[in-house]
This record gives sequence, C-alpha cells and structure tokens, in this order.
Amino acid sequence: MHIILCSDSPVVREAVADRFGTSVDRLTVCDSGMELLAAVRTLSADVVVLDLGTHGLGGLLLVSAVEQLAPGLPILAVSAGADVDARPVVQKGIPHLVLGAERDGEMQALIAQLIGRRAAALGAGTR
Repeated sequence: MHIILCSDSPVVREAVADRFGTSVDRLTVCDSGMELLAAVRTLSADVVVLDLGTHGLGGLLLVSAVEQLAPGLPILAVSAGADVDARPVVQKGIPHLVLGAERDGEMQALIAQLIGRRAAALGAGTR
C-alpha cells in the first residue's frame, strides 16, 4: 500500500506512521498542498491522508484539486485536535478523524474501506 500524507506537523506525521508500521509499502510525505498536488499528479498511490491543519491551501480546496487530478483516489482527512473545522470536507463525503481521539485501528479500518470501495468501483468500470 502506498499512502501520500500531506502534513507539516511532525506530530501528525509520527501518528500516521505509527498507526501503519510495516503494513505500508511506501509513505510519501508532503509538507504543503502544492507538494501534495505534484505527488498526486506524478505518483501512483492507494490513498491520500490530508492533515486539515496544514498551512497553505485549505482542506476543501485540496480535496477538490485531488479529485480533479486523480478521480476516485480515496482521501482521508485528519487533524491533530478538535479545533479544526472539518465540516466542509465531511459534507463533501470525505471521512475525518481527530488523531488521539479515534478508536484503536479506526484509521486503518477506514483506509481499508476506502481502498476497497475504490477497487470495487474500478472493477465495475467506474471511477
């Protein structure tokens, strides 16, 4: 599995890496939204994990841009605290987790579910 993580927070980076350990074949880390867009455009990934607290381009703008560049690529929004307003991305259908408040294995289960939906859609010939 290849995850592209967009976060400028060492806390979020460590939290995501800790939750996946050796089950991730590749973890590409982007410091900014612009780096994320370049990575999505050039790399084949299974899922994008987007830290809504990353400075620069807003979460909703990034979600829309990723959907344009890589239709069907699953996105999971995360934040390090409950102070981030995730409503705009959640209303768009993007799942959101507050790191540290999620239940054991919740992030892994959500990503597996997102990847499974994408595989089913691709198998059915839709994106």
